[in-house]
Amino acid sequence: MTQSKRVFITGTSAGFGFDTAKALAIAGHIVWATMRDAAGKNKAKADALISAAKGAPGSIRVLSLDVTDQPSIDAAVETAIAGGGIDVLINNAGVGSFGIDESFSVEQAQRLFDVNVFGVMRVNRAVLPHLREAKKGRIIYLSSGLGRIVLPFMAIYTASKFAVEGYAEATDIELAPLGIQTVIVQPGAFGTTFAPNSLMPSKDVTGEYGTTTQIFNAFAAGFEERFKTGAIGDPADVVKALVEEVERPTEECSLRRTVGREVQEPVGAINRTCAEVQSHLLKAFGVR
Repeated sequence: MTQSKRVFITGTSAGFGFDTAKALAIAGHIVWATMRDAAGKNKAKADALISAAKGAPGSIRVLSLDVTDQPSIDAAVETAIAGGGIDVLINNAGVGSFGIDESFSVEQAQRLFDVNVFGVMRVNRAVLPHLREAKKGRIIYLSSGLGRIVLPFMAIYTASKFAVEGYAEATDIELAPLGIQTVIVQPGAFGTTFAPNSLMPSKDVTGEYGTTTQIFNAFAAGFEERFKTGAIGDPADVVKALVEEVERPTEECSLRRTVGREVQEPVGAINRTCAEVQSHLLKAFGVR
């Protein structure tokens, strides 16, 4: 039987975070499910999570947390530590973008990075002292296939996930000797609330982009058609992968895991090549 873990998750009001919190409780884990304004705007989501855990072997406690607000992060982490501690942190909260890059303002890009990149850093800084004191723990990052490969019209989101990939791998080298493991999960396209909740352009520049606009329209139509026909992956596959990475024995952990047919080969190939190059580089610098 898998040992129960105490799991702290960000962004559980919808999508992978919501479903993963439920799945972990059903699997017997203690879940600290965090979201913005759990007693107000997201109260129905918080109540749904608590209800889903009733009768489950594990448990869910919902905490208010905004990854752009350090005091709210500190308060939630302190509550979790006082309530038993944290074994695994899942950095899940994030926001997407879709459109021609010039149509977004720099301020919009800053807001997206504040969630997807700086939000991760803020939460890590609150949780790491606890994990370092325990001399063990695991940090799981919900990245994306777009943290390794590039598609047009999601430039800001892609840039943020490339940043998370680099940050997670660099800090893994620092944390591994302390007994803290890093896992980067890289999903492909899945049918969640990602698209409806994505950042939308602040202005329309499509009339200025000629052929690129035609490519954009075809690209958007292709995505919509894939959703309608069910060609987009099942979110349950990502949830299953996250639960497995929470439960995976220490000695079996790998730095990266791809999820989804369309990213398995291309992203997997990049991962393998980069791991080999990175290994040689670190040895050359005397790091490993």
